[in-house]
Amino acid sequence: MRFSKFMLLGALFIIPFFMSAQSVVGSWLMEGTTESGAKITNKISFLASGDMTVDFANDGSIEVKATYTQAGDKVSITATSKEDPCSGTVGVYQVTIAGNTCTAKVVNDPCDARRGDGTPMVMTKA
Repeated sequence: MRFSKFMLLGALFIIPFFMSAQSVVGSWLMEGTTESGAKITNKISFLASGDMTVDFANDGSIEVKATYTQAGDKVSITATSKEDPCSGTVGVYQVTIAGNTCTAKVVNDPCDARRGDGTPMVMTKA
């Protein structure tokens, strides 16, 4: 009886640790298609500082600069460049990380350029 109570108590403390949301910090690759139909790979980097960059076509040129915050499984993104069509708007995404795959689903994003068609975005660890 004492052993089973110990196991139950241990499970109550250990299970939440494994169920907590994982951090998006790092670089992720996302396959995309240009308007002309060509396949490209974009690199999205989430820095520990709270900065985020997007390198379209993974060619070493940063096209999007933003800031982000993560609270549990929600990531809020704010574009910081005045030239960005999403400048000043906040997009919120629900993220799920499983191994080397991150899936981001739109929760609320008023910017069409960032939200796209609303299809979940699937990224792999770079």
